[in-house]
Formats: sequence, structure tokens, C-alpha cells
Amino acid sequence: MVVSNHEAGGRLVLVVVGLMLMTSAATTTDGDAAAAAAAAGGAPLRLSAGSTTNAQVAQDGRPGSYPTISQALEHAPTHEYEHVIFISKGTYPETLTITRPNVRLVGEGIGRTIITGNRCKRTGYDTASSATVSVLGQGFMARDLTIENTAGVDAGQAVALRMSSDKSVCYRCELRGFQDTLWADAGDQFYRSCIITGTVDFIFGNARALFQDTKVLARRNGHNVVTAQGRDGPDHRSGFVFQGCSVAAAAAQDAAGAATTFLGRPWRDHSHVVFVDSYLDNVVNSQGWEQWNITSKVPHTVFYGEFHNRGPGADTTGRVRWPAFHLLNAAEAANFTVSAFIQGHEWIPRFNNVPYY
Repeated sequence: MVVSNHEAGGRLVLVVVGLMLMTSAATTTDGDAAAAAAAAGGAPLRLSAGSTTNAQVAQDGRPGSYPTISQALEHAPTHEYEHVIFISKGTYPETLTITRPNVRLVGEGIGRTIITGNRCKRTGYDTASSATVSVLGQGFMARDLTIENTAGVDAGQAVALRMSSDKSVCYRCELRGFQDTLWADAGDQFYRSCIITGTVDFIFGNARALFQDTKVLARRNGHNVVTAQGRDGPDHRSGFVFQGCSVAAAAAQDAAGAATTFLGRPWRDHSHVVFVDSYLDNVVNSQGWEQWNITSKVPHTVFYGEFHNRGPGADTTGRVRWPAFHLLNAAEAANFTVSAFIQGHEWIPRFNNVPYY
């Protein structure tokens, strides 16, 4: 097992015509965007109702598009209004750092729009610099795309997405990697209908994050751990909640190698992780949870909870006998919903047509 050492009104709308950038105070509707794209010789932009398309990225050289996501971000206006970048299908080998607030990256679907990188500890990158995509600006959304780090199972820390964005959403996205796939670093975060794959500590960080209807998939490895949550003080409010999710092997050939998969281990002494109403397949070890390493003890300030889970890995009779482990009742589980845990009812509706419950 490799032990990680983690580090830490009018809306302006961009209209792209050839190489010239112009602004307009008019809001572009979905129909307008589709018509504009078609007139330029490109495919219509397929976005949710009410969305505004500010820029397009395409690898086929269609008029009015940027060839890379990086260039689209570089030319984004400096105001803080929502800025939607539509990324056409294709594989984009890029390393992105997004500091502008309220950026929306919208692709054409999981496995169709892919942002890829392979930085890792083995090749000299620390955890932060290994990320394929790093998001620092608040109010970020990724939708209908894949972000991956392909460094491999023995590469050490190799982040696909570092999310340091408060009030951020990933909807219908795939985050694919091995060790440290998703760094849920800071702020309130919501992941809905996503797929997250990895091996060691592949969902880690100090964010307050809720994962809903998301597939958590362990890849072939000698020892897998889903979470390494980093809440580091009694007054902090961070934690990870998995609601209506599933934990299973990434593929049939991974099932045997993924059989020793734990739901989490405490990166910090106040680590908080809860699984509610989720399906736990037989890849989940009967103990459920483990200590950080073989010599460390799990402090009572850690909180690992389970409620109303199902599946062959959900049997709690063999779970760890720690003060830190809790079998929740319905009243306790009610604290770990979108509204109660991340106050999502106050901010998720800002993102068009992102469902939650």
C-alpha cells in the first residue's frame, strides 16, 4: 500500500467571429446559439434550457471556435458573470488552472469530451501540480465530460481534478484516475450522476462535498481506499457524504484485484465520511474502514457513518469496532442531505437543470 502525503441586469456575452472578439449586452438563447453555430458551419450547441453559450472549443477548425480549452479560458472576459464554454467531442491533452469565477465547462458527454493528462509523483510532480484540471474560482460547473489522469496504477499521487471551488457542481461527469483521482479540496461541492474511478485515496481533501447518484468504482490494485477526508479541527464543517451512490469494481476484470476496498481512512484526526442509502458491492471489505497506516490508531474525533445501505458489502456485522464508527438512525441520517449538509437548496438552483433531492 502506498501512503499518500497530500498537499495542500445585463449579462455580457462573448460572441466569437473569426479572430475578433465582440461583446453584446443581449443574452443568447439556446436557439440563437444553435443557429449561430450552424451558420458558422459547426454542429448546433446542445445545452440545457436557459443556458448561454459564450465560447466554443472544437478540434475541427470550425469558424468561431477555439482549438483548445486553454485558449478559450485565456480569452474569457474578466467580469464575474457566468461564462459557458462548450467543448465539442474530442480528446484534449491539456493541463488547466481555472481562476476565474463562474466558469461552466460543458461537453458532449462522458467519454466523448475528454480532458486528459498524465502528471504524477513518479515523474516529479507534487500532488497539486499533478492535477489535469485545477479549479480555484468559485461557482464552477463541469457537465457532460470526462477528466482523467492516465499516469497509471504505480505512479503515486496523480490527480485528475482538483476542486478548490466553493459552491461548485459536477453533473454527469467522469473523473478517471488511479491514486488521488479527485481532490475535493475546499468549499461546498456537489457531485450528481458522476462516475469516479481510482485505487488509493481516490476521493480526498478537506471540502464539504455531497455525492448523489454517483458510481464510485475501484480499479484493480492490491489495496484500495475510496476516501481520505481531511477535516482537521473540531470547529471545521467539512466532510464527504455519499447519498444514493454505488461502490463497485470498475470492470469485471477488476473485481478480484479490487476485493480489498475500504470505504475510507482518516487523513486528518477529524475526518468525516458518511454513506447513506447506497449500494455497496462485494468489493467492499467486511471491516468497511481502516486506519491511516498499520501503526496508527483512529481517534474518537473521526466520524464514519453508515445508514440504510444495501448490497453484499453493506453487511455491518463485520465492521470495525471503533468509537469513530457509527450506525446511524433516521434522525441522524437526516443531517446528511443536500439541504442540511451543504445547504444546496440555496445555491444549486443557480445551475440550470441540475437535479437534486
